[in-house]
Amino acid sequence: MLAGRPRRLLLGALSAWLLALALAAQVGGAGAFAGTVLDEEGRPLAGATIVIRSLDFNFEHQVQTDKSGRFYHGGFHPGRYLITLLREQQVLWSGPAALRSLEPLHTVDIDLKALRAAAEQARRLDPELERQLQADRERRAREETLENHYTLGARHLEQGRPEEALREFRAALEMEPNRHVLYALLGAAASAAGRREEAFGYYRRALELEPGEAAHHNNLGTLLVEEGKLDEALAQFQLAAQLDPERAATYYFNRGAALLNAGHPGEALSPLREAARRDPTLAVAHYFLGLASLRTSPRRPAEAGGERVEPRPGTAEAFQRYLELAPDGQFAARAREILIELGVVPPAPRSP
Repeated sequence: MLAGRPRRLLLGALSAWLLALALAAQVGGAGAFAGTVLDEEGRPLAGATIVIRSLDFNFEHQVQTDKSGRFYHGGFHPGRYLITLLREQQVLWSGPAALRSLEPLHTVDIDLKALRAAAEQARRLDPELERQLQADRERRAREETLENHYTLGARHLEQGRPEEALREFRAALEMEPNRHVLYALLGAAASAAGRREEAFGYYRRALELEPGEAAHHNNLGTLLVEEGKLDEALAQFQLAAQLDPERAATYYFNRGAALLNAGHPGEALSPLREAARRDPTLAVAHYFLGLASLRTSPRRPAEAGGERVEPRPGTAEAFQRYLELAPDGQFAARAREILIELGVVPPAPRSP
């Protein structure tokens, strides 16, 4: 598509030279372009734009067709040109033209009806081409329908409507029954709808189709945690980390969080440290690492009775790092409380 007003491209030190060429083409040239434009019904096309661009001197001119569909523009040097027909900034036709020496007028007649008829005739003469075009049209329509199901399903899922999401993803499944990503989406929607057995089936089918996809193992592991199947979940998280080292921090965190939430803070320390090491900006990993470290810190009798915690090295630093990364995060208030209990002054919260 061509748009905008006529322009010259003036580049650095060549600008004066190019300007001289352009002026010579406009003032000293003796050639002209003229012609008549007919629309798709064979009638004169008035008010259309003809763009005449020089391929040798890097400039262009525009002219409008009159009420009879005619146009004329003179002052061109011999050379190579590209003629483009625009209607409301839409390209209707484009083609090359050569203005020869001593050629006072080069005629360019454009008959859109005749051009369309010729194109249709060419398709009729080539049945295989027509079949290919029809197949392409059907493919594009199918892809558009699939995209609509995916988009609507994802929107429903994001906005807390899992049943509607399931409906859209199932419609896509009828069209594309062997796409592993689709089964993962169905698993997420089924899980959000409380249909855990159904979700298990979808996640396992996704892994059958693509066993090397780390995200599928991670999703299955998350569901296994919710079912209380800790050992199976840990194995899935570990496998996900091995399959996708670039995102391993998230999978190590999930492994550590599952252990911590299940009451195994000592076992959680190693995967949480690994998550924080692989991605130092993963704020939640630092918070959970602080919790695991705190819960495994030794306790000593306090002088006033009860117990006092002797935090492991790095415990306070983990909470401080979390607050540096997420000062307004989900666990920010609790992290500040823990630091105060440990006798450490937390960073001040952000002012509203």
